[in-house]
Amino acid sequence: MPLDARLLSDAVIELNISRKNVGIYPPGHIQITKSIDRAFDSLQKMFEVRAEMTLGVAKDTLLVGQDYLDRRNPVYRDFALSMNQQGIAAVTFIQGLVKDELVKFHRLLTTKPEDIRSEGGILNVTAGADIPHIRIQAIDYGRFHVTEEKEILKPAQRSAEKPSVGVWQDFVSHLVTGSLAGAGEGVSIADAEQFDPAELARLLNERKLDPNTAMESYDEIITTHVRASTEKKRRTTAQSESLANLNRLVKELHPELRKQFLSVAFRHAASQPSQDGTEDLLGGMPDDMIIEMIRNASAAGKEISPTLAGMMQKLSQVRSTELPGRQSRQAPEQPVGAAQVISPEQMQTLFDRESYEDYVTPDYDATLKRLTEHSGQSSAGPVEGISPDEFSPSLEDDHLDFQIGRALLAFMEEELDDEDYLEFSRKLIAVVPDLLGSGNFTLLLDVLESLRRHVREKKSPVVRAQAEESLAIFHDPAFIAQAVKSFDAWARTKGKEAAGFLLSLGPEAVPGLLDIYSEDQTPGGRRILFDLLCNFGKPAVQEAQRRLHDPRAYYVRNLLMLIRWAGNATVVASVKPLLRHADEKVRLETLAVLLRFRDAEAIELLRQALRSKDPDVSSQAVFLAGQYRVAAVIDDLLALIKKVILFEADYRVNEEIIKALGEIGDRRAVPELEKLARASWSLHRESLQRMKVVLYDSLGRYPKDVLAGLISIGEQSGDDRIIRACRKLAEKR
Repeated sequence: MPLDARLLSDAVIELNISRKNVGIYPPGHIQITKSIDRAFDSLQKMFEVRAEMTLGVAKDTLLVGQDYLDRRNPVYRDFALSMNQQGIAAVTFIQGLVKDELVKFHRLLTTKPEDIRSEGGILNVTAGADIPHIRIQAIDYGRFHVTEEKEILKPAQRSAEKPSVGVWQDFVSHLVTGSLAGAGEGVSIADAEQFDPAELARLLNERKLDPNTAMESYDEIITTHVRASTEKKRRTTAQSESLANLNRLVKELHPELRKQFLSVAFRHAASQPSQDGTEDLLGGMPDDMIIEMIRNASAAGKEISPTLAGMMQKLSQVRSTELPGRQSRQAPEQPVGAAQVISPEQMQTLFDRESYEDYVTPDYDATLKRLTEHSGQSSAGPVEGISPDEFSPSLEDDHLDFQIGRALLAFMEEELDDEDYLEFSRKLIAVVPDLLGSGNFTLLLDVLESLRRHVREKKSPVVRAQAEESLAIFHDPAFIAQAVKSFDAWARTKGKEAAGFLLSLGPEAVPGLLDIYSEDQTPGGRRILFDLLCNFGKPAVQEAQRRLHDPRAYYVRNLLMLIRWAGNATVVASVKPLLRHADEKVRLETLAVLLRFRDAEAIELLRQALRSKDPDVSSQAVFLAGQYRVAAVIDDLLALIKKVILFEADYRVNEEIIKALGEIGDRRAVPELEKLARASWSLHRESLQRMKVVLYDSLGRYPKDVLAGLISIGEQSGDDRIIRACRKLAEKR
C-alpha cells in the first residue's frame, strides 16, 4: 500500500530528533526516552500500512521507492547526511521493531565515522549491534572497478555521427566501469560524462579507487589530447568542458595526491613546451593550479626551461586567446604605472628557492596578483587596483592575524635579547583581540600556555617579567567577557577549541558562561556548554548554588542538573529547600541530586514520588530508581506492575518498571518477572510480546543463579529475539 506523506514525514522528523537526542544526552536520560517513544509510535503507524519501510540515501537526499522526499526540507537533509557519512545507502525498518533497537541504531549514526571505518565498516558494526528489525545496506564502493584495457580503448577513427566525448570521458572510462552496476557490466564512454569530478576525487582520496591507475590514465589522456590539440590547432567546446572536469578532479584531490598529478602535467609541459597542445593544456588550467604546479617543480629542483618560462610570461598577461563562445578582443595597452610583465629571466629567479624571499619587488607582487586573477575576467585586459582580499583568501584579515601571531610566537620561543622579546610580545598581544574575534582559539590557547611557560622557564628575569605582564590581557574582565561571547558565537563550529581556551582562562569565565546557560530552556541546555561547566568543577558548582533562587524554574532545574553531575555531597544542604519549590520538575531534579549523593531522606521521598497519582511524576520516579539502583524500593516498584492489562499504555508502564528493575538487578524481582514472561493472552498481543522482549533484554544485572526459570521460559517462546537473549545469558552463566 502507498505510504501517507504525512505519516512518512512525521516518522522521518521523529527519527531525526531522537537521533540527535541520543547523541546529545547521556544514556538513560529522560529526553532520550521521550523522543524514542515518539519515533517508535510514528513507525508503528507506518507498520499499520506496510510491514517494512525503506529509506534510500543519496548524499543529502532521502528516497522512498523511486521518489525523492522534499530536497529543500532541512530535516530530511540532516537525517540523510547522518546516514551517508556512515556509508549507508539504504535503511529498512521492519515490523516487530522495539525501542531498544532504535536506540542502538542511533548510537551507530552518532558514532564517529572514523571509528566505524576502523571496525571494518558499517556492515561489520551492524552485525554485532543486535538490531534484527533494522536492515542496513551499505554503499558498495567495491562495484567501482578498474576496467581492462580492451574495454576502454577507442577506435582510431570515429564517424561523424559519433563526435569525441573529450578528455574527461576518456579519463573516467580508462579508470572505472559501472556506475554502481554489477561487476563486468561496464559503462559506455558516452555515459562516463555522468561522473561527478568531486565524487571521483573523494573516492581517490579515500583510496577506494587506485591512485596509481588514475595517474597512468591521466598521463595517457594528456599525451593523447595534447597531441590531438596540437594537430587541430584549436580546441572545441566539448574539449574545454572535459578539461574543466579533469581540472576540477585534480583540484579536489588531497594535497599530496594533487602534487603527483600536477607533476605529470608539468612533465608534459616541460618536455614539449613549444607545442600548441601544451599551451592548450595549460590554458585550460585554473591559474592557482598553474602556480601550484610550477612551485612544486621548483621545490623539487626541476629545471624550468626559458621556453616554458616564456610561456608562463605569456599566461601572466591578459589571456587574449579566443575562448569558446566568446569573441576575442584586443587587449588595451598596459597603463602607465602598471607592473611590467615578468621576463623569462625573472621567471627563472622566481623559481630559485634561495633567492625567492628576496625577489618580492613591487613589479613581481603585481604580476603575482594578475596570475591569480580569475580567468573569467582576463579577456578584459589588465586590472588596476586589485586589493589583496580580492585575489587571495590567504590575505584576509583573520588569516593574516593567525599567520602573524603564529610567527611572533615562534620567534618568542627562541632565546632572544630582552629588547627583541619585548617588541615581539607587544606585537603579539596587539593581535590577541583580533584572534578572539576571528575564532582562532587554538592559537590563543598556545599563546596563553606559552606565556605561562615563559614566566617559569625563560632565563632572563626581564623576559620573565615581560611574559607575566603580557598575561595581564587574559585576566582583564573585559577580555574574559568578550571571550565568553566569542565562545557562544563559535560554539557550533569550533566548540571544542573554544571550550579548551575558556577552560584554560580559568574560573573567571564561569559567571559569564552561566549567564549564557540561563538562555536555554531545554533540559541540560547545550551539551558543549554543559560539559564545559562540568569541567570547571567546584567553581561552577558554587556559582550555580548562588543562583538557585532565580525565578525562572527551567533555569533552576538546569542548575540542579549541573550540580548533580559536577558536584559532590557537600551540595545537599543548599538544594534541599528546593523540595518545596512550586515547580514539579524542579522538585524531581532536587530528588535526583539527593539520590545521586545518597542522602538519608532520599529513599522515602522516592517512595512518595513512586506512589504519586500524577503518572508523569511516578514515571520519572521509576526512572530515577533504576538510574541510581535503589534496591530499597524494589517492593514499591513491583507493586506498580500492571497485572491486569486493559489498555495498551499499561504495557508501556510495565516496560519502564522492568527496565528500572533490570538496572537494580535484585533477585526479589525474579518471581514476578517469571509471571510476566509466562503471560500468553492479551487484547494487545504485539504489545505483550514487545514487553517480553524488553524483559529479557533487562536481565543482564541479575544474579546468574536465579535466571534458570526465565531462560527455560524464553527458549520455548518461539521469538527469535528472546531466544538470542537467552543464549547470551546462558553463555554468561
